[in-house]
Amino acid sequence: MEIRQLSYFLAAAHTQNFRQAADLSLVTQPALSRQIAALEKELGMQLFKRIKQHVELTPVGETFAAYARNALDVLQQGELELARWQEGQSGTILIGCNHSLAVAFLPPLLASFRSQYPDIQLIVNVQNSDTVIAMVERGEVEMGFIYDPSVRSQIVIIKELFRQPLQLLAALEHPLTRLEAQERTLERISREPLMMMNKEARLRRVVERLFLQHNLVLQTAIEIGSSAGLIELVKQGCGVTLIAPALLRQSSGNDQLCLLPVADVSETFSFALIYRRIGSLSVPARQFINMVVQATSKADK
Repeated sequence: MEIRQLSYFLAAAHTQNFRQAADLSLVTQPALSRQIAALEKELGMQLFKRIKQHVELTPVGETFAAYARNALDVLQQGELELARWQEGQSGTILIGCNHSLAVAFLPPLLASFRSQYPDIQLIVNVQNSDTVIAMVERGEVEMGFIYDPSVRSQIVIIKELFRQPLQLLAALEHPLTRLEAQERTLERISREPLMMMNKEARLRRVVERLFLQHNLVLQTAIEIGSSAGLIELVKQGCGVTLIAPALLRQSSGNDQLCLLPVADVSETFSFALIYRRIGSLSVPARQFINMVVQATSKADK
């Protein structure tokens, strides 16, 4: 049994199509098919049901997929650990990031990495979270940063960096900031003019989910496709919003804002790094991942 066979197997399990799996794995379809057939022969069991133009995992294949994912995850962790011993002083890292994290969360990490590795080029592609996930799956970027991941993928590893609840963001003099903590509920906030990200944004989906759980109707006064624009609207006194603290950039202008917990919102939401479990990461990418994990673990303490 070879590592590449496990990679091809998971790619086929993810795409349910040998041709698409071959494209993801950068091999020809006949080569991928031969390796999967060899794996099935070695195991003595059929892993896929061949159905016209696609394939499906058999019950045995579903079971084996969990072990294959774990095996490749362990190998990826080993490669990340070895990166601590490698130089990696030059090269390029391709990064995907959703819009909100690109404004506040990612820039300090990029600056820190650049100070340590000035000859490594960093290229960031900013898209919505679903697009970032697809780019990682296709190998167009080496890693992605997303909020509230809902990834169901055989070929993507999700590394949770930290968790935070949503909080109320209001102008400093807004009446909601003067309420007692227990009075600042989601229902009370819903009576104010609400500014929200547009419906494609992961942050917007989180807010919609919260309102649904509390049997409240989300009515927006303003919708905007930029987290920076959303924060500026709050500064201008147009209304209030709900946001995770990590999405609020630290700047002198934010002394006009107040970030406060919501009494009946205890659920926390994940900020995550994702990367492929099939194929190898470049040495610079592994070093960047190690730096991010180390920096976020320190900040969380």
